[in-house]
Amino acid sequence: MAEKSFYDLDYIIEINEKRVEQYMSAYQKVLERLTNIILIYSALTFFLFTIIQEVFLEDGCHWLMKACFILFALLLGLSLFFTVKLIIPVDVGYLENPKPYYEEYRLRYEEDYPKNHSGSELMRISTISKLLKASYIEDLQNVLEANIKVYRRKSSFYYKALMLALLSTIPYLICLGFHISKKDDKIQKVQIMNSIISRTLPQIDSMGKQIPPGNNQSTNTTKSTDSSYKIGITTKLPGIDPSKVISPPTILIREDRDRPSKKR
Repeated sequence: MAEKSFYDLDYIIEINEKRVEQYMSAYQKVLERLTNIILIYSALTFFLFTIIQEVFLEDGCHWLMKACFILFALLLGLSLFFTVKLIIPVDVGYLENPKPYYEEYRLRYEEDYPKNHSGSELMRISTISKLLKASYIEDLQNVLEANIKVYRRKSSFYYKALMLALLSTIPYLICLGFHISKKDDKIQKVQIMNSIISRTLPQIDSMGKQIPPGNNQSTNTTKSTDSSYKIGITTKLPGIDPSKVISPPTILIREDRDRPSKKR
């Protein structure tokens, strides 16, 4: 087994490609777990309208029930806020079409390093090959940095939305307890609790059994020939002059659109 070295451009390309794939997969899993939050919301709506009616329309509502309902509404509202931010489309990084590397960028480097009869052709090809790899590494790093930011933001929104939704169940259950305590008929109490259990448990059990459909994304991007190139990268690669490397544009595609935007 060959020794891995960060002086090897091929190894740098390999680890960056793996990280791009890992963060894209992790981002998709965050969106798939949205069903957990939706199940909590659906459970909270069973007696929500009845409780609202009792708090605002009926006389003799206990002050503690009103306080718990206000706390519940606040926590649920914040949870909904972060849920909306979770599902809002964002710019996701995608790799550049490989065609420019073996056509446009290669021809540009060949112009910068013309054939010289006094020099070695193999050395010239090796130099151009390293510069093309450096451009590809720059593209990988730009996409990876963009997707890391997206993943961290979406993970934060999911965690906050889920925790706030779970916390809102505490004042909700207190309000539900006040609502049930006002019923004089004990049989009716049992029927209400059985209704809650029979309607809630199957959905909670399905949380572990649901297999969200895969998000197979196919992106068709077209690239028009651009004669202007950004030369120079910030990454310091072994054996590469950063000032001579073409910096590819970063492909960012918003999830609700089919046209990519390019960031140089």
